[in-house]
Amino acid sequence: MACIQTPAREMSTRMKRVFLVDDHSVFRQGVGLILEERVGVDNVHAGSLAEAGRVLAHLLSRLDLAVVDLDLPDGDGIALIRILRESKPDVPVLALTPNRDMERRSGALRAGANQILSTTSTGEEIVAAAERLLDS
Repeated sequence: MACIQTPAREMSTRMKRVFLVDDHSVFRQGVGLILEERVGVDNVHAGSLAEAGRVLAHLLSRLDLAVVDLDLPDGDGIALIRILRESKPDVPVLALTPNRDMERRSGALRAGANQILSTTSTGEEIVAAAERLLDS
């Protein structure tokens, strides 16, 4: 039986992990699939602030990017961004919002979001933002 050896550089490269938090499962799954196919990441999903808190405790050691909807059914995504900044300050955060309110967007940036996109952004725009933040 032949043994296939993986080069050392491939063994040391791990797939990047993205945490997607959005209450619309179709949107969350769609963005996840696009990122998996185009960027080659592993996705973890949450649909609410409470679920995100439970999942986050297990993700902190392997988290490379968080994509956070600012409008969650049980709380504010800005609060989650603050939690991420306190627990994992080096992880970039891409905030998504349907809201064009500049005060809300400013609040997300003050909380620590690296970039904000509209939930009406194209897949290409989300992929480009994710790639930039994963490479930074």
